[in-house]
Amino acid sequence: MPVKPSLLLLLCTLILAPLARAADTSLGAGKVIALDYFYNHQEKKGKQFHYIWDDKANSGYSKFGLIWQQYGATLARVKEAPTPDDLSHYSVYIICCPNTPDKAAGGKANYIEEPAISAIADWVRGGGVLAMFANDVHNCEFDHYDQLATKFGITFHKDIRNAPIPTHAQLGVGVFDTFPDHPIFQGVHLIFMKEICTLGVTPPATALLTAPKQANEGGTGTDIIMASSHYGKGLVFAVGDPWLYNEYIDIKTPQYDVQNHLAGDNLVKWLLTAASVPQAK
Repeated sequence: MPVKPSLLLLLCTLILAPLARAADTSLGAGKVIALDYFYNHQEKKGKQFHYIWDDKANSGYSKFGLIWQQYGATLARVKEAPTPDDLSHYSVYIICCPNTPDKAAGGKANYIEEPAISAIADWVRGGGVLAMFANDVHNCEFDHYDQLATKFGITFHKDIRNAPIPTHAQLGVGVFDTFPDHPIFQGVHLIFMKEICTLGVTPPATALLTAPKQANEGGTGTDIIMASSHYGKGLVFAVGDPWLYNEYIDIKTPQYDVQNHLAGDNLVKWLLTAASVPQAK
């Protein structure tokens, strides 16, 4: 009895799917993805949480970590201000939302300052990939963070955009649905970020995602939402929000088909493509 074409297609899909998944790991093989645990260090009941790999609650980055791992990359934790030797072990270094004293464990913020700033800049110049996630003006330390960001032509503004408005649905305020032709947005038609800061850029940085200013801001023009910078042999990605933490990476609503996870997956692939296996073992 001949096999129906639809059944044959299903069988081929089932057979080839595991092979396709296995092939994906080559993109991150040998690469190490380091997440800052020092500049962002918050504690609850004596345990660090918020924007870290180990936090599986809504506040954590555990789901973001799984995306990196599915491509074969290894996760690392940076628990001190990084030195050149530390950075030599990493392919990608992620900093998210450096703390102000009122957010930091024990009320003592660990500020981004020298000699770590120069060490990070030199590492990027030599080929490192840096991802910088910020937050709105009420939840992120900007003065020291910008000392690092401006090395690459990027500034995080002390402002807030996409703040919930009482007369609007919260998600309606935070959606972006117009994207440039860029690998991060391949197949993406809508992402969501609320209570974010905007960015400024000067060479070598360029705007990666922009959006019209919100009506409640007054005036005309555009805001820069994401930016990138090719600095020496390396790459920097910046966005004014923690964005891909557990609460919002897989958000689903009846009203909006949010694709944060797809965009995050694309971001990971793009950064891994630019990253290299670290020289130090």
